[in-house]
Amino acid sequence: MYNLQQRTNNVFSFAVSVLGTVLAIVALISAISGYGSINGKVQVHADNVKIVTRRYGPENTDYRSSKSEFARLTFDIDADFTPMFNWNTKQVFVTVVAEYQSKNFDRNSVVIWDKIITSKEKANLKLRNVHNKYAMIDVAQKWNYEKANLTLVWDVTPYVGILQAGQSNQGSGFVLPPFSSQ
Repeated sequence: MYNLQQRTNNVFSFAVSVLGTVLAIVALISAISGYGSINGKVQVHADNVKIVTRRYGPENTDYRSSKSEFARLTFDIDADFTPMFNWNTKQVFVTVVAEYQSKNFDRNSVVIWDKIITSKEKANLKLRNVHNKYAMIDVAQKWNYEKANLTLVWDVTPYVGILQAGQSNQGSGFVLPPFSSQ
């Protein structure tokens, strides 16, 4: 009637179908219930934003040592991501994005810092004088009193389900003055 191979195939197919159904239910429950709200608990402080140094490199070289101006910033971060952690949260990916307008482009966004938070115990960030991890450089290669805005952005990565993202409601503003070679 049925041989061992057919029975094994039927059991395996049934197990995979049940597992897929359970994972779909978990993803649906996570999408409906969400990951908590942290409105008002997330800030990048503008009053502590300082341009520490800018580098003006040699001409006719590659991107890393081009004649572009690199803004080196320090800023403070106050954020509590503990409400984001529940039974289905694997990690929260946090970035600080600098957004500004220039005469050539209406919208410029540069990621200058990031962190992966993997547990609820590490989710309360109170960081002072944080330096940007990534160079803040403009396509035009020169800063000219652009008004920039720092915004904290996060993505919640679940074990099962879709990514959910958010950002701080208000950014912190500062001005990028042109380089002075004094």
